[in-house]
Amino acid sequence: MDFRQFPEQAAMRARERMLSGAVEAPAAARGPDGRGTAGPAAAAGSPAPATPGAAAPGVPYPRVRETVLTSWRRCRLHAVDADRLHVPHVEQHIDWDSRFLAAAAPVLDHVEQLLADCTAGVVLADSEARVLSRRGGDTAVVRLMDGVHLVPGSSYAEEAVGTNGIGTALAERRLSTVFGAEHFAGPLQRAACAGIPVRNPLTGRQEGVVNLTCLRQDASPLMAAVVRQAAADIEERLLDRYSGKERAALDAFLAAGRRTSGPVLLVTPTLRTANTEAVRLLEPQDLRQAGALAADLLAAPAGSRRQRVDVTLRLASGADVRIRCTLVGPPDRPIGCVVGMTAAEGREAPAAPDRAPGGRTGAQPTPAPLPALLPGLAGRSPSWRSASRDVVSACRQRLPTRVVGEAGVGKLALVRAAHHWVRPRKRLHVLDLTAHQDTADLLARAEEALRDEDGTVVLQHLEAANRELMSCLETLLAEARRDRGTGPWVAGLYTAPGQGPVPAAAPTGAAPPALDSAVFPCTVAVTPLRYRPEDIRDLVPALLARHSHGGTVSCTPAAMQVLTRCDWPGNVRHLSRVLQQAARGRRQADLQPHDLAPECHSSCRRTLTPWEAAERDAIVRALHDAAGNRDAAARQLGISRATIYRKIRLYGVTVAPARAR
Repeated sequence: MDFRQFPEQAAMRARERMLSGAVEAPAAARGPDGRGTAGPAAAAGSPAPATPGAAAPGVPYPRVRETVLTSWRRCRLHAVDADRLHVPHVEQHIDWDSRFLAAAAPVLDHVEQLLADCTAGVVLADSEARVLSRRGGDTAVVRLMDGVHLVPGSSYAEEAVGTNGIGTALAERRLSTVFGAEHFAGPLQRAACAGIPVRNPLTGRQEGVVNLTCLRQDASPLMAAVVRQAAADIEERLLDRYSGKERAALDAFLAAGRRTSGPVLLVTPTLRTANTEAVRLLEPQDLRQAGALAADLLAAPAGSRRQRVDVTLRLASGADVRIRCTLVGPPDRPIGCVVGMTAAEGREAPAAPDRAPGGRTGAQPTPAPLPALLPGLAGRSPSWRSASRDVVSACRQRLPTRVVGEAGVGKLALVRAAHHWVRPRKRLHVLDLTAHQDTADLLARAEEALRDEDGTVVLQHLEAANRELMSCLETLLAEARRDRGTGPWVAGLYTAPGQGPVPAAAPTGAAPPALDSAVFPCTVAVTPLRYRPEDIRDLVPALLARHSHGGTVSCTPAAMQVLTRCDWPGNVRHLSRVLQQAARGRRQADLQPHDLAPECHSSCRRTLTPWEAAERDAIVRALHDAAGNRDAAARQLGISRATIYRKIRLYGVTVAPARAR
C-alpha cells in the first residue's frame, strides 16, 4: 500500500459511520476492491456517485481495505474503546529469557543502525502481542510511543487496543500495514506502522511480530520491505539456535504428523509443540495432560523406561482417546517423546450398578444429575468443572483413576467431594504412601481398605511409590476389582512437579506407575491455579469464611485484583495460607492490598533466596507506606531512586500508586 496516496478523510468517515452503527453493505455491493466503489445502484446499472471516493447508498465504508474492516469488526466484538486507549501492563507474564528474544536481539541491533537517520522505531512483540523490545526512533517518535504506552511490558493485542500493526498482524497471520485513521482507537491515529509475524521455521508456529512505527506523515512503502527482511533474519537465527537433538526430535514429530490426520504432540526437555489438529480439536488442559504423560515417560529412570506406552485419557469434552507415547532416540538417552492420539473404541461404559446392603447387586435408579459444582468446592473455570465431571463419572463407574496435579492444587478435595456426592454414607479411606516407612504395614492397611466394596480408597503421593510397591498394589487392586463396576473406587493422587514445593521425590529406581493403564485406566488432570485465575474470586470468600471462624472478613476489589494477579506457585494451599495470615485476629474487616503478604505484590519467575525475599518484603512495605510513590519509598529505605527501580523490576513488584488504586 502506498501511504502517500492514502485517503485519510475517507477512512475517517468510514470509521465514524461504523461506530455510529450504520449497517454494512454486503461484500458484493462494495465491489471487488472492498472500497465501496459499487453500491446497490451500481449493481443495477445505475451511475456511480458523482463525488470521488464517496460511498454509494447503503455502503457505509468507502475506500477502506477489507483487512481493516475485518479488524474493526473484531474490535467491536471485543468492545474495544474507540475514544480512549487502555493498554494492559503484563510485564510479570513475559519470559524475558526466551529463545525468540535472544535470537532477535542482533537483528534488532542491525535494524536500529539502519534507522539511525530515519524517523521510525522498531518494536518486537511475542506471540501474545506483548512488547519485548523497542529500538530507535527520533525524539518525536519516542514521545509518540511513550504517549500510547508502546513500551516493553505492555500488551498490544488487538482485543485490548484495537487495530494496530502488532495485534492485527498476529490475528491476520500475515503482513499488516495500518495507517492513521485505520487505527480503531483514536489516540493511535497519529501513527503509521507495518508489522509481520515471525514464524518458527521448524514448527511453523508464530513466535512473535516485528513492527516499524513512525508518525503518519513520515510513512513510507519501504517499511514493509524492512520488516519482511528483519523477520526473515530472525527466523534464520531461530533455526540456528536449535541443537542437533532438537532437530532430530522435530523431524520425528513431522514424520508422525504425515502418517496420521489426528492430533500429534512433541515433548522434549526444552521444547513443546503440537500440530494444527491438536490445537484445533483439544482444549488447553487436554494438551497439558498429554504433555505431562510424555514428560513422565522422559523422566523415568533408564532401567525401567519403556520405548512406547499406550494410555486411555478422558478429555475435557468427555470423550475417551487412546494416546501412544513413543520415545525418540535410544531408551537410555531419549531426546524427546512423540504423542499420537486416536479415538478409543468401545470406551463407553455402562452405568455402574447399585449394590444393595449385603453386597448384592440390584436395580439402580437413574443417577442424580451432576450439579454445576460439587458441594464443598469453589471455582467456575471450565477446566475445574471438567475435572469435577470426570472424577464423578469415574467414581460412579468404580473406575480406578489417577488424579494428576501440582502440590496444593486440590486433588484430594476433588476426590473427597466426588465420594460424598456419589456415595455419601460410605467410608473414605486415605492412605499416604509417604507416611508409612514399612511397606508390609502399608500393604496390610491397603488390603483392609480394599475389602470395603462400597467405599473409596485414596492412595496419596503415587510419585513416591517404587516399582515393587506398585506391583503389590496392582495385585491387590486386581483381586478387589474382579468384575467391571464392582469393588471399591480407587483413586491415586500423583503430584506433578510445578513451581511450588513438591513432596519428597520418588526413590531411586522408581517407575512412573500412572503410565501403566492396567493399574489406573483413567487419568484426570487438575489444572494449576495460575491457569484458572477466574477461580480465585470464588475461592477467596470460601477460604476467608473458613479462616475467620464465623466472622465476616471480606476482600476489597483492590485486594482481589492483587490476588488474581499472582501466579500462586503453591496453588490453592498457597492462597489459603496467605488469606489465613491476613485474616488472623480479625472477625469483621475488609482486607486491603497492604493487608496481604508482600509476596502477593511480586511476580518473580524464580525462587528467591532468604536475603532476596527479605529485601523484596522491605520494598513492598515501603511502597505501601509511601502510597506507591517510588521516590519516597527509596528515601525511606535509604537507597537511590535507580536502585529501587532496578529492584522493583528484578522482583516483579506490582504495588500500584495511590491514584490508580
